[in-house]
Amino acid sequence: MLIFFLINFFSINLQAHELWLEAKNFNFNNQDTLEVDIKIGQGFKGTPFGYYEPLKKKLYLENKNKKIILNQRNGNFPAIQILVLDKGFHILNYETNSEKLKYESVEKFIEFLNEQNLISFKSSIKKNKIPTESYKRFAKILLSDGSNDFFIQEPKLDFEFIALNSPYDQNNFYFEFQLYKKTKPFGNWDVTVFSKDDENVFKEIVKTNPNGIGKLRLFDNRIYLLSAVDLRKADYIDKIKHKSDWLSYWASLVFKR
Repeated sequence: MLIFFLINFFSINLQAHELWLEAKNFNFNNQDTLEVDIKIGQGFKGTPFGYYEPLKKKLYLENKNKKIILNQRNGNFPAIQILVLDKGFHILNYETNSEKLKYESVEKFIEFLNEQNLISFKSSIKKNKIPTESYKRFAKILLSDGSNDFFIQEPKLDFEFIALNSPYDQNNFYFEFQLYKKTKPFGNWDVTVFSKDDENVFKEIVKTNPNGIGKLRLFDNRIYLLSAVDLRKADYIDKIKHKSDWLSYWASLVFKR
Protein backbone atom coordinates (compact mmCIF):
# COMPACT_ATOMS: atom_id res chain seq x y z
CA MET A 1 0.00 0.00 0.00
CA LEU A 2 2.75 2.47 0.94
CA ILE A 3 4.73 1.68 -2.24
CA PHE A 4 1.61 2.27 -4.36
CA PHE A 5 0.99 5.56 -2.54
CA LEU A 6 4.53 6.80 -3.22
CA ILE A 7 4.45 5.85 -6.90
CA ASN A 8 1.08 7.56 -7.33
CA PHE A 9 2.15 10.62 -5.33
CA PHE A 10 5.37 11.31 -7.17
CA SER A 11 3.90 10.66 -10.62
CA ILE A 12 1.26 13.35 -10.04
CA ASN A 13 3.60 15.54 -8.02
CA LEU A 14 5.81 15.99 -11.11
CA GLN A 15 2.90 17.54 -12.97
CA ALA A 16 1.31 19.82 -10.35
CA HIS A 17 2.66 22.10 -7.65
CA GLU A 18 -0.63 23.12 -6.07
CA LEU A 19 -1.54 21.53 -2.76
CA TRP A 20 -4.52 22.41 -0.62
CA LEU A 21 -6.59 21.09 2.29
CA GLU A 22 -10.24 20.21 1.75
CA ALA A 23 -12.54 19.13 4.58
CA LYS A 24 -15.36 16.63 4.38
CA ASN A 25 -17.31 18.99 6.64
CA PHE A 26 -16.17 22.58 7.16
CA ASN A 27 -18.61 23.08 10.05
CA PHE A 28 -17.27 20.72 12.70
CA ASN A 29 -18.73 19.62 16.00
CA ASN A 30 -17.07 18.27 19.13
CA GLN A 31 -18.45 14.73 18.86
CA ASP A 32 -17.42 13.59 15.37
CA THR A 33 -13.97 13.21 13.85
CA LEU A 34 -13.02 16.03 11.48
CA GLU A 35 -11.70 14.56 8.21
CA VAL A 36 -9.51 16.64 5.89
CA ASP A 37 -8.00 15.61 2.56
CA ILE A 38 -4.58 16.72 1.37
CA LYS A 39 -5.13 17.33 -2.34
CA ILE A 40 -2.70 17.94 -5.18
CA GLY A 41 -3.78 19.11 -8.61
CA GLN A 42 -4.63 22.13 -10.71
CA GLY A 43 -7.63 24.38 -11.19
CA PHE A 44 -9.27 23.18 -7.95
CA LYS A 45 -9.37 19.66 -9.38
CA GLY A 46 -7.12 17.39 -7.39
CA THR A 47 -6.34 13.93 -6.13
CA PRO A 48 -6.52 13.21 -2.37
CA PHE A 49 -3.53 11.46 -0.80
CA GLY A 50 -3.03 9.50 2.36
CA TYR A 51 -0.92 10.98 5.13
CA TYR A 52 2.85 10.54 4.76
CA GLU A 53 4.96 11.86 7.63
CA PRO A 54 8.24 12.54 5.73
CA LEU A 55 6.46 15.12 3.56
CA LYS A 56 5.33 17.14 6.58
CA LYS A 57 7.30 19.91 8.23
CA LYS A 58 4.50 21.41 10.35
CA LEU A 59 0.90 20.45 11.11
CA TYR A 60 -1.08 22.31 13.74
CA LEU A 61 -4.55 23.53 14.65
CA GLU A 62 -4.98 27.07 15.93
CA ASN A 63 -7.84 28.85 17.67
CA LYS A 64 -8.14 32.14 19.53
CA ASN A 65 -6.43 30.85 22.64
CA LYS A 66 -3.90 28.19 21.64
CA LYS A 67 -1.96 26.26 19.04
CA ILE A 68 -2.21 22.46 19.03
CA ILE A 69 0.51 20.38 17.35
CA LEU A 70 -1.07 17.46 15.50
CA ASN A 71 0.33 13.98 15.00
CA GLN A 72 -1.14 11.72 12.35
CA ARG A 73 -0.65 8.09 11.39
CA ASN A 74 1.10 7.15 8.15
CA GLY A 75 -1.42 5.92 5.62
CA ASN A 76 -4.40 7.81 7.12
CA PHE A 77 -7.07 8.29 4.46
CA PRO A 78 -8.44 10.92 4.62
CA ALA A 79 -4.99 12.21 5.48
CA ILE A 80 -5.89 14.33 8.53
CA GLN A 81 -8.32 12.96 11.12
CA ILE A 82 -8.83 14.87 14.36
CA LEU A 83 -11.41 15.44 17.05
CA VAL A 84 -11.70 19.17 17.68
CA LEU A 85 -12.46 19.60 21.38
CA ASP A 86 -12.52 23.40 21.54
CA LYS A 87 -15.34 25.51 20.18
CA GLY A 88 -15.35 28.41 17.74
CA PHE A 89 -13.30 29.47 14.73
CA HIS A 90 -10.22 27.32 13.95
CA ILE A 91 -7.44 27.32 11.38
CA LEU A 92 -5.71 24.11 10.32
CA ASN A 93 -2.15 24.74 9.08
CA TYR A 94 0.05 22.38 7.04
CA GLU A 95 3.59 23.07 5.80
CA THR A 96 5.52 20.61 3.63
CA ASN A 97 9.22 19.96 3.53
CA SER A 98 11.07 21.12 0.41
CA GLU A 99 10.56 19.00 -2.67
CA LYS A 100 12.40 19.05 -5.96
CA LEU A 101 11.38 18.52 -9.55
CA LYS A 102 13.05 18.58 -12.95
CA TYR A 103 10.87 19.85 -15.76
CA GLU A 104 10.37 17.69 -18.84
CA SER A 105 11.65 20.52 -21.04
CA VAL A 106 12.34 24.25 -21.11
CA GLU A 107 8.99 24.64 -22.87
CA LYS A 108 7.18 23.03 -19.92
CA PHE A 109 8.81 25.54 -17.57
CA ILE A 110 7.74 28.43 -19.82
CA GLU A 111 4.23 26.98 -19.84
CA PHE A 112 4.28 27.04 -16.02
CA LEU A 113 5.44 30.69 -16.02
CA ASN A 114 2.62 31.64 -18.38
CA GLU A 115 0.01 29.84 -16.27
CA GLN A 116 1.11 31.63 -13.10
CA ASN A 117 1.57 35.06 -14.76
CA LEU A 118 5.31 34.98 -13.99
CA ILE A 119 6.36 35.98 -17.48
CA SER A 120 8.99 38.46 -16.22
CA PHE A 121 11.22 35.46 -15.42
CA LYS A 122 11.38 34.31 -19.05
CA SER A 123 14.45 36.44 -19.71
CA SER A 124 16.37 34.49 -17.02
CA ILE A 125 15.84 31.09 -18.62
CA LYS A 126 18.81 29.23 -20.08
CA LYS A 127 17.51 27.83 -23.35
CA ASN A 128 19.92 24.89 -23.40
CA LYS A 129 19.33 23.70 -19.79
CA ILE A 130 16.22 21.95 -18.50
CA PRO A 131 15.24 23.79 -15.27
CA THR A 132 15.10 22.25 -11.82
CA GLU A 133 13.00 23.69 -9.02
CA SER A 134 12.85 23.33 -5.24
CA TYR A 135 9.45 24.18 -3.78
CA LYS A 136 7.49 24.26 -0.52
CA ARG A 137 3.75 24.48 0.14
CA PHE A 138 1.95 26.30 2.96
CA ALA A 139 -1.70 25.25 3.17
CA LYS A 140 -4.50 26.43 5.47
CA ILE A 141 -8.19 25.69 5.90
CA LEU A 142 -10.70 27.78 7.87
CA LEU A 143 -13.15 25.85 10.05
CA SER A 144 -16.04 26.83 12.30
CA ASP A 145 -18.65 25.31 14.60
CA GLY A 146 -21.07 28.14 13.76
CA SER A 147 -20.03 30.69 16.38
CA ASN A 148 -18.56 34.07 15.47
CA ASP A 149 -15.49 34.23 17.72
CA PHE A 150 -13.15 35.13 14.85
CA PHE A 151 -9.46 35.90 15.44
CA ILE A 152 -6.62 37.11 13.20
CA GLN A 153 -3.51 34.95 13.13
CA GLU A 154 -0.02 36.26 13.68
CA PRO A 155 2.09 35.55 10.57
CA LYS A 156 4.58 32.75 11.30
CA LEU A 157 5.25 31.00 7.99
CA ASP A 158 7.54 31.84 5.07
CA PHE A 159 4.59 32.42 2.73
CA GLU A 160 0.96 32.50 3.82
CA PHE A 161 -2.52 33.94 3.69
CA ILE A 162 -3.98 35.57 6.81
CA ALA A 163 -7.77 35.85 7.03
CA LEU A 164 -8.84 39.35 8.10
CA ASN A 165 -12.51 38.49 8.60
CA SER A 166 -14.62 35.35 8.81
CA PRO A 167 -16.33 33.97 5.69
CA TYR A 168 -18.63 32.06 8.06
CA ASP A 169 -20.16 35.28 9.39
CA GLN A 170 -23.22 35.82 7.19
CA ASN A 171 -22.94 39.57 7.76
CA ASN A 172 -19.70 39.59 5.74
CA PHE A 173 -20.47 39.82 2.04
CA TYR A 174 -16.76 40.13 1.22
CA PHE A 175 -13.78 38.14 2.42
CA GLU A 176 -10.63 40.10 3.20
CA PHE A 177 -7.18 38.57 3.43
CA GLN A 178 -3.54 39.57 3.63
CA LEU A 179 -0.63 37.85 1.88
CA TYR A 180 2.63 37.58 3.83
CA LYS A 181 6.18 36.60 2.87
CA LYS A 182 8.69 36.02 5.67
CA THR A 183 6.12 37.57 8.11
CA LYS A 184 5.98 40.84 6.11
CA PRO A 185 3.07 41.98 3.92
CA PHE A 186 3.58 40.98 0.28
CA GLY A 187 1.93 43.60 -1.89
CA ASN A 188 0.95 44.11 -5.51
CA TRP A 189 0.77 40.38 -6.20
CA ASP A 190 -1.68 38.25 -8.14
CA VAL A 191 -3.76 35.78 -6.14
CA THR A 192 -5.72 33.15 -8.04
CA VAL A 193 -9.14 32.51 -6.50
CA PHE A 194 -11.03 29.36 -7.40
CA SER A 195 -14.53 28.62 -6.16
CA LYS A 196 -16.83 25.72 -6.85
CA ASP A 197 -20.40 24.70 -6.28
CA ASP A 198 -22.00 21.33 -7.05
CA GLU A 199 -21.72 21.87 -10.80
CA ASN A 200 -19.11 24.47 -11.75
CA VAL A 201 -15.61 25.76 -10.98
CA PHE A 202 -15.05 29.52 -11.18
CA LYS A 203 -11.76 31.41 -11.41
CA GLU A 204 -10.74 35.02 -10.85
CA ILE A 205 -7.55 36.96 -10.17
CA VAL A 206 -7.36 39.32 -7.18
CA LYS A 207 -4.34 41.64 -6.96
CA THR A 208 -3.25 42.57 -3.45
CA ASN A 209 -2.73 46.24 -2.61
CA PRO A 210 0.72 47.59 -1.56
CA ASN A 211 0.09 46.26 1.96
CA GLY A 212 -0.72 42.76 0.74
CA ILE A 213 -4.48 43.05 1.30
CA GLY A 214 -7.06 41.64 -1.09
CA LYS A 215 -10.84 41.33 -1.08
CA LEU A 216 -13.32 39.08 -2.88
CA ARG A 217 -17.09 38.87 -3.14
CA LEU A 218 -18.60 35.84 -1.42
CA PHE A 219 -21.37 33.62 -2.78
CA ASP A 220 -23.23 31.13 -0.63
CA ASN A 221 -22.78 27.38 -1.02
CA ARG A 222 -19.35 27.59 -2.61
CA ILE A 223 -15.96 26.23 -1.53
CA TYR A 224 -13.13 28.72 -2.09
CA LEU A 225 -9.43 28.19 -2.77
CA LEU A 226 -6.98 31.09 -2.69
CA SER A 227 -3.63 30.28 -4.28
CA ALA A 228 -0.42 32.31 -4.67
CA VAL A 229 3.11 31.44 -5.74
CA ASP A 230 6.38 33.28 -5.17
CA LEU A 231 9.23 32.28 -7.48
CA ARG A 232 12.86 33.35 -7.52
CA LYS A 233 15.98 32.35 -9.38
CA ALA A 234 18.42 30.55 -7.10
CA ASP A 235 21.57 32.45 -6.15
CA TYR A 236 24.94 30.80 -5.49
CA ILE A 237 24.10 29.90 -1.86
CA ASP A 238 20.65 28.60 -2.86
CA LYS A 239 22.16 26.32 -5.49
CA ILE A 240 24.52 24.80 -2.96
CA LYS A 241 21.75 24.31 -0.39
CA HIS A 242 18.87 23.24 -2.63
CA LYS A 243 20.68 21.98 -5.74
CA SER A 244 18.05 23.68 -7.91
CA ASP A 245 17.92 26.48 -10.45
CA TRP A 246 14.71 27.97 -9.07
CA LEU A 247 12.98 28.23 -5.69
CA SER A 248 9.26 28.65 -5.12
CA TYR A 249 6.82 29.04 -2.23
CA TRP A 250 3.14 28.13 -2.64
CA ALA A 251 0.40 29.40 -0.32
CA SER A 252 -3.20 28.19 -0.25
CA LEU A 253 -6.25 28.99 1.84
CA VAL A 254 -9.56 27.11 1.70
CA PHE A 255 -12.97 27.72 3.23
CA LYS A 256 -16.63 27.11 2.50
CA ARG A 257 -19.20 29.88 2.48
